[in-house]
Amino acid sequence: MAHIAVPAVELGLDHVSIEVPDFADAVGRLDEQLGLHVTVSPQAPERHGRVYLDRAYLEVAANLGRRSWAVTSFFVRFSDPVGLRARLGGARLGYRCQVFEGVDGRWEDVELDVAGVPVPILVRRTEPAQVARNWPPPLDEPHRCGAVTLAAVHLPVASIEAAADVYARLLNVEARPALSGPGPQRRRVVFHLGSATIMLVEGGERRAVVLGAASFERSRAVLSSVLLPPDDEGVAWLDRSATLGLAVGLAEVHGPVPDPPV
Repeated sequence: MAHIAVPAVELGLDHVSIEVPDFADAVGRLDEQLGLHVTVSPQAPERHGRVYLDRAYLEVAANLGRRSWAVTSFFVRFSDPVGLRARLGGARLGYRCQVFEGVDGRWEDVELDVAGVPVPILVRRTEPAQVARNWPPPLDEPHRCGAVTLAAVHLPVASIEAAADVYARLLNVEARPALSGPGPQRRRVVFHLGSATIMLVEGGERRAVVLGAASFERSRAVLSSVLLPPDDEGVAWLDRSATLGLAVGLAEVHGPVPDPPV
């Protein structure tokens, strides 16, 4: 698997949107069974909430038409609109800008005109101004299961070459990756955005989210019945029966983490 480091830029993994068929049930499952606290949005308590992580979050939103939980979109944060437009123009990536009115604020969204490759929405919160200045906020303490960061998003792609080319241009990586992996239909490329990663998986089954955990020991204490052993890449996946089909994994993070609750 090829790893490509992104030069110092203003882009970072911001949040992942997860749609669920029953919001109240999802909040209960996440909190009670998975040890992930959902902060329900007071402006829309019946349909929207967030699992806050350190300078990132999982957005949980109701969609009555769904039968299972699913990652519907993911977002990469930018801070310099002028610099971003210059980068996209230089990368020959078409885009359209719009103002998004959320349940509790306003965001500037930049959507890429790319066909056939799952790409992020580039996002910057603008209102309320006092909230936007430090958004997403830092995490005060780990979740009960030990989760502290949004570590990775895994994306299935039809063609690893086409997808890697789009991401290399978006993230300003000059050299193309050397492609490798366990078999012709499972080739992978990982792009780093600070401490987080975006993994492209050729022939993958579904989108997945990996959370950084303070320690597997703490995670197993809470998730013993649903946490599988770590795979070859160090990710311990949750049994999908506990997440209504959503692929969620945990990986140990190294370095400073928020202090656990006393």
